[in-house]
Amino acid sequence: MPSRGYDFFLAGRWEARELLPALAAGLGVRPGEVDVAYDEPGADAEDRHWNAAVLCNALPVHGDCTWYLDVHAGDIADLPDSRTLALRLARWSGRVVLYSAPLLRPSAYWAAAPDGGVGRARMYDPDDGPDGAWRIDALERATSRLPLARIDFVYEMIGDEIAYHPLAGALRGIVATLRDHCPEARLELRGSLATATHDRYSDLDLCWTVPGERFAAAVAGIDDRLDRTHPLLTARSDPDFHQAPDRRLLTYFFRELPLFRRLDLEIRAATPPTGPVPAGGGWPLPVSALANAVGAVKAVARECPAQTVRGLLDRGFARVGAGERASGRWARDVVRLTEAAERAAADGDPADGDPAVRELAARVRETAWETLPGP
Repeated sequence: MPSRGYDFFLAGRWEARELLPALAAGLGVRPGEVDVAYDEPGADAEDRHWNAAVLCNALPVHGDCTWYLDVHAGDIADLPDSRTLALRLARWSGRVVLYSAPLLRPSAYWAAAPDGGVGRARMYDPDDGPDGAWRIDALERATSRLPLARIDFVYEMIGDEIAYHPLAGALRGIVATLRDHCPEARLELRGSLATATHDRYSDLDLCWTVPGERFAAAVAGIDDRLDRTHPLLTARSDPDFHQAPDRRLLTYFFRELPLFRRLDLEIRAATPPTGPVPAGGGWPLPVSALANAVGAVKAVARECPAQTVRGLLDRGFARVGAGERASGRWARDVVRLTEAAERAAADGDPADGDPAVRELAARVRETAWETLPGP
């Protein structure tokens, strides 16, 4: 059977006697199949059960964590990954469990909480502080188990993960703008960035939960504030939520970021809103068609089925009333769709004459030629 190694930091107060049953429960084995060495003075290696399915070296530490575990598991069917095992240990113990992120940065960790949430964490080792202790500097997700921890996004980890540090800086600016606009609101990463399943084509997804009395002002004022932080190319409020009294979904393309890095911002009211809430505006149809073109480029780059790509392009052509269909020559198809969108913006309803259409179309063509195979 395959084997797997793990390393964990256990936050909060853990007794040594808890480690063995926690690992047995997390890995689904009997306690007798787990051997834990507690790094005690005078411990004899000959006393260890070296044939155990789970071998753990437990090193006591101090600071925000009490133990470091170096675990090796084998002879176990369906070995969990680090995230899954950390969550099992967190649920078993009711405490936070940290595991190393697959990055060179030594302060980069993921923190699993008893409620099932997982978020990035920044933790400094004893060499980085005056008290020689392990200190959790920041968590992405608030948890009652670490009430004094600072809550923030670990931007440098995000930049490392996607090998695109300008995105981390852009996200920092967006978050600062939202927090300045409504300091009492709560911000959460959503989507692939929150679960570390992102790739170079992933969007930015944020959920912004504001007090009900601030909801209308947040919806009405955020476009201008974001534009001052990172100039907007185009913005949209999803019409599906215009009748919802306490929720909006806003989408933004930025001039300074790749088109793949659009922002999807969900705004929620934490309490019943007061006062009228603006409905917002949807994209003009040409802009909507161009968003489909971006989606098609992304789908091709991700090697999605041809049917998915064709559907995105055909819906884009239909939105601008073009009697065209995707041909399967994807780069050419995307260019044809951008041209159809430009024609519709120039010839159609004045509401479709968004000045951003021509600029967005040019950006889409550039992105398609850079990303997709040629004709």
